[in-house]
Amino acid sequence: MSHQPYETFLFSNETINAQQQQQLDRHLARCEPCSSLAAALTDLDELFTNSPAPDPAPGFTQRWQVRLSADHQKRQNRNLWLLTIGLFVLAWLIIVFILTYHLQYINLAYELSQLIARVSRFTAEVRSSLSLFRSLINTLPFMIPIMLVFGSGTLLALTALTLTWFSAIIKLYSPIQKRGKPA
Repeated sequence: MSHQPYETFLFSNETINAQQQQQLDRHLARCEPCSSLAAALTDLDELFTNSPAPDPAPGFTQRWQVRLSADHQKRQNRNLWLLTIGLFVLAWLIIVFILTYHLQYINLAYELSQLIARVSRFTAEVRSSLSLFRSLINTLPFMIPIMLVFGSGTLLALTALTLTWFSAIIKLYSPIQKRGKPA
């Protein structure tokens, strides 16, 4: 006995027309496997409809939020790495394109000698700066007392000059008092 299209009618969530419903009812009355399948589906629908939703385990929400945050952080890190690698690849592709496009205009021996000259000039400047830094470190303990003496003397002299200047300005712009004639 063929169980199609009756099984399709049973498992389908779509509504069937009256003629198809009559055919299904007649088939269910004659076919034991299909009628037990229909009864099981009805029981299953009632079970899902009437049973309460299960409660989550204690702390589920907190664990879920922590896991969601960790997954979000991992995704951001992965995207950042992919972006960085992509930008480096793009930069290298641009450099390779420029070099291959202008290869006929580049004298590699000259460019290499210029690079060596720049590196040697840079290392000479670094050595000179380190030598200057060492000499400053060696003479600094001797220079601190001298700088304090001259610095405080200069500060006192500037203070005295500023006070003298202010007093001169005040005297210059103060009103002159007229003396009366002697009687």
